[in-house]
Order: sequence, then C-alpha cells, then structure tokens
Amino acid sequence: MHFLKTILLLFACCFGIRQVLAQTVDSTSLPVYTSAGFLYDFPQSFGATAGIALPLNYHNIFINKKRKEKQKFRELLTKSEVGFYRYRFNNTSFFFQQSIGFKYQHQKQYYFEWLLTAGMLRTFYDGTVYKVSSDGAVSMLKNFGRLYALTGMSAVFGFDLEKSSKPLPFTVSLEPSLWVQYPYNSFFLPHISTRLSIDYHFPSFNIFVHQKNIKRGL
Repeated sequence: MHFLKTILLLFACCFGIRQVLAQTVDSTSLPVYTSAGFLYDFPQSFGATAGIALPLNYHNIFINKKRKEKQKFRELLTKSEVGFYRYRFNNTSFFFQQSIGFKYQHQKQYYFEWLLTAGMLRTFYDGTVYKVSSDGAVSMLKNFGRLYALTGMSAVFGFDLEKSSKPLPFTVSLEPSLWVQYPYNSFFLPHISTRLSIDYHFPSFNIFVHQKNIKRGL
C-alpha cells in the first residue's frame, strides 16, 4: 500500500512539474477527453469501452500554396482504455489497452487519428471447466479463462462539436481497427473491430502542452 501511494505521489509531482514547464515555453491549453463507446468485433461479438485521452504536444501548421494560406493542426496524444466484449456461447473478454498516435484536424469540425495499441486481454469461458489431477481426481474450475497480450492499430474518423456553430463539449467518432491476441494455440488470433464513441470534454479540465508553429510552402 505504501509503495502504491509513493508511485501515485511521484506521478502527481511529475505531472505538476510538466504543467509548470509547459507554461514557461510556447504552450497551449488543450482539452482532456473521457470517452464511452459501443464495440463490435467481427463476426459476432458485442461490447463496450471507456477511456481517457491526454494530449502530449501540439503543432500548428500554416501552409502557403498558390498565395493562399491554410491552417491545420497535428496533435500527439495517448489514450488509456478498458472494455469488454461478449462472444456468445464461447467467452466473455475484458481488456486494458494503451494507445499512442496523432490527431489531424483543419479549421473545420472533421478530424482524423491513427493509433498504435498494446495491452492485455483476459477471457472467461462459458460452461463448466473441469481439471483432472495426476491421481485421477476431478475438480471444477471456477471463472476459468486465459490471459493474452494484444497489439494492433486503428484509424479514427471524428466530428468535433466544439467547432460547430453552437459549440458543445463533445466529439463523435467511428474507429475501425485491426488487432491480434497472442499466444493463441501457439500462434495468434487476428481481430477486425469497429467502435462508435462519444467523447466528452469537461470545460474546466484542460492541460498545457508544448506548441510549435510550423510554416510550409512559399
């Protein structure tokens, strides 16, 4: 317990120092989003997810082309998520995953992200599972399942309601992904999933990150 408290205290101190440093250089205040989503894993698994997205840095890019200036934004971000999905008549799976990637957005409401993901997956099998000992005794195993690693990548297509004519602290996104769980029967099991998410930004929950202005073109 004391070790856990020490880790949390160090994390809080590091986060506080990071915020102070961010405010002393070129910086900007960006929102932290919490999310809830509906997950479908092909061909017949349904589930849900929840998570939080933290910005890491921010690039404000000005592009001059044919004497017209356009502006776009690139943000490095990380996401922490938990979730589950139900494979009917087979198993229920719970997972935790950590993602890192980039978010791209112009001055309009639409945005795009690509993410690389790694995490852990725990399955719980349906039905009753028995174990036979070396002396032939049979016993029932409760909540039997397996632990797997997972890695994958995903793309996010979103709509930012904060940039609409009547701003709201929400985004709506669709996220197709390709990922694998392993080791699975001495190999790996590929998955194709898609997720519909709603992200909410608490108005008073922003953090400062380093901002860099980039000019391109003539």
